[in-house]
Amino acid sequence: MSVATSEENYKLSKSLYQEISDDFYAIENENSGDDTFLIDQTLEKIKKLNRYINRINIDELEDIYDTGVIEILENNVDTFREASYYIERALMSMKLFDKIHPVLKQYLAKVDWNIIGNDINEAVLKLGRFLTHEDNYNDYRNIINNIVKGSMSKRVFSNLFNTISARIAKPKPKETGPKQRNPLPPKMWDDKDREEWEKMIAKRKEEASKIKDEKFKTINFEGFIPLSLYKKIN
Repeated sequence: MSVATSEENYKLSKSLYQEISDDFYAIENENSGDDTFLIDQTLEKIKKLNRYINRINIDELEDIYDTGVIEILENNVDTFREASYYIERALMSMKLFDKIHPVLKQYLAKVDWNIIGNDINEAVLKLGRFLTHEDNYNDYRNIINNIVKGSMSKRVFSNLFNTISARIAKPKPKETGPKQRNPLPPKMWDDKDREEWEKMIAKRKEEASKIKDEKFKTINFEGFIPLSLYKKIN
């Protein structure tokens, strides 16, 4: 691998990172015409981004660039890698939720759903979120697929629900209970959290636009804003 190859792969990584970041923002704010298509396209871009990142040889670049440039380059590559990991998990969670959400009601109708929701729609939302949560969906992937296909028996689902329901927050009284929200963030949040999210995104875009490019011989690149500014509010 040559220095020119590493530089080219950095260029490609930067371009894809920016595309993925914009796509993710559009998906979370429902600004695209077809979220399902855009989610699939973005997941493919993430796979491609990881391939480009793995072809950047920092050791070779250290021989010809000063320490300051290398530090910024390493920080940016780490940001690209972190973004690909975080956004991939978030998109897979959304994709699986979209698949399971339409069929959960018929399963929940056969169990004591009111221990997790004031109404069956709230119970569907909470169980779907739990199964497809970013930290959970890998553990429940086969279960999710069986529910989506309709191949899970009533008995097996009942056993699953009895196990999982203990890990889901009990419903609040209706007068103070959560409002029905779109399962895709940030619409599941209340007005205060949504406002904070929008301010955070605006700040991120403003700060990113003000950062001056560092000279990197054949390319220019900025020091990207840490992904922590882009993460969802819990």
